[in-house]
Amino acid sequence: MNVLFLSQIVPYPPHGGVLQRGFNLLRQASRDARIHLLAFVHPDVLPTEDAVDRSRSVLGEFCETVEYFPLWAKASPLSRAAAVALSSVSATPFSVIAHRSTSFRQRVAEICRSVPLDVIHVDTVALSQFVEPRARIAKVLTHHNVESILMRRRSDVETRWLARRFLRREAAKLEALEYATSAQYDVNVMMSASDAAALSSKVPGIRTAIVPNGVDTDYFSPAADGETKAVVYAGGLNMFANRDAVMHFLREIWPVLKTEVPGLRFFVVGQDPPKELCDLAKADQQIVVTGYVDDIRPYVRQSAVYVVPLRVGGGTRLKVLDAMAMGKAIVSTSIGCEGLEVTPGEHLLVADTTEAFAKATRALLENPERRQSLGCAARQLVERKYAWPIAARQLLDVYRMAMASNRLSP
Repeated sequence: MNVLFLSQIVPYPPHGGVLQRGFNLLRQASRDARIHLLAFVHPDVLPTEDAVDRSRSVLGEFCETVEYFPLWAKASPLSRAAAVALSSVSATPFSVIAHRSTSFRQRVAEICRSVPLDVIHVDTVALSQFVEPRARIAKVLTHHNVESILMRRRSDVETRWLARRFLRREAAKLEALEYATSAQYDVNVMMSASDAAALSSKVPGIRTAIVPNGVDTDYFSPAADGETKAVVYAGGLNMFANRDAVMHFLREIWPVLKTEVPGLRFFVVGQDPPKELCDLAKADQQIVVTGYVDDIRPYVRQSAVYVVPLRVGGGTRLKVLDAMAMGKAIVSTSIGCEGLEVTPGEHLLVADTTEAFAKATRALLENPERRQSLGCAARQLVERKYAWPIAARQLLDVYRMAMASNRLSP
């Protein structure tokens, strides 16, 4: 089958989040489909021409065609400010404005005319602007989160009045976009059953299918030893949810743990750490802020407990799946493991108050047998349910479902 895949970001290098998902699904699905990739270049992810060329070479090994487009809202701080300003006076969400591109739109239309496409896969709702709703091609839309819910959760923890007002307005605009757009697709791909239920409640009658996030179980594997008295969190700190999780942990949970567990270290692994975090690390040598790293595994392996103090989020958590594949004992909030088919107490520990989170983390730090039991169960679960080849087969089934639905529609 021929698939046109529209991506909000070049899915390379596959280090976390949507990059990891896109890369692995494309790599696996390309064994049974001819994929034509159109993607926006994010200069913070691919900052040089060499990096762009490298990504094009790697993706070209399994995609039929690979074409890139500039993301105007990230061209400069002034461009981003302009996008925010436009969104503040418009009924259009920021994400849609940020992805406006005449050249992208024209190229989509050209490919639809020249290639016998079976499926158009739109990898986020903001890119629906490039797809003709009446086009007689099967259409699939991925919701990495129910974006309106994610934005509303973010507004709930925002302390600045003006920013909170902006985020709540964005949430309402995204909800309207989801309502207007989702029904135009043959299948809406969701990360979890909870996300599918949430979107279906907003847009009754839509067809959803779950293709959860996955993990490379060969790359992320358990280590026999090497744990030290440390906890770790890994996630790009250019994302609000990750910044909020880390700063919440440091303000509310870390002081308790540091007092109760002498010599404990906290590894914060992820790109673009904010100044506030770096200042805390300078004042406390037990906090280790790595910034961007090519390989998170050494930091995860030497940490006794993987902490997930997320207060904002949606979808399914790639960072949690990576840690589970490495056989790590995990303490998470309910939001942090939302969407994963995990059993609290069997695959990880769940704690939603600062006191409970600190208590659960300390208990695991003091009990290596319990850590091993949780880690083994977590590893077995990801092998059974969350390996990338399994997710890719599910995605190919979605394509076939969308094609069948499109043929039957009037």
